[in-house]
Amino acid sequence: MTYNPQIPEWGEKYLEKNKEKLVTYHQWLSTTGVKAGLISPKKDQEIWDEFIVHSLYFYKTIEELGFKEKPLFDLGTGGGIPGIPISIASKAKSVLIDNKKSRIYELERIIKILQIKNATAEERNALEVLKKEKGALFTLRCYLSTSRLIEEVQKTLNKNTYLISSKEKNRFKTNEMFHVKQEKFLINKNDYRFIDVITVM
Repeated sequence: MTYNPQIPEWGEKYLEKNKEKLVTYHQWLSTTGVKAGLISPKKDQEIWDEFIVHSLYFYKTIEELGFKEKPLFDLGTGGGIPGIPISIASKAKSVLIDNKKSRIYELERIIKILQIKNATAEERNALEVLKKEKGALFTLRCYLSTSRLIEEVQKTLNKNTYLISSKEKNRFKTNEMFHVKQEKFLINKNDYRFIDVITVM
């Protein structure tokens, strides 16, 4: 598989001015990210598609929802996914949340290397952040499933919005407490992914 830092038509505007930083971040993920255990070893193209392109669709959805000004918390961020690509491609302020000090240290280093002014990394318990914040926007790429998140937030019902990576078409429907809308998007020439957008009613 030949590595090509491309993006489908929906994301060309995000790549246009930010390609250099996104490519640098990709290189960091494929080297330091793998060595530090932030991501598992993958081919370069898979890292680009799964982590960079996928993350940029999170921001496309945020932009379309009109939530660019909302405080953004990236829970269980690991290697900064999707928080760092979102911060590179936008002015959105992202707080990268992880409970491992070693990950936070690496994230602080890459934030400095990339000179990202609108992202910070914090060592905190993601579930506690989830329950504490109100009127916020949360991104979760691998931290919780849609069903598990709904179980957790049923206990608090703070007026937040959640964007969660999903591997298959969900069966959740709007009910009295939640509205769940699924976004389907092209990640490369013929491969699709899903993001569930969950709004507390």
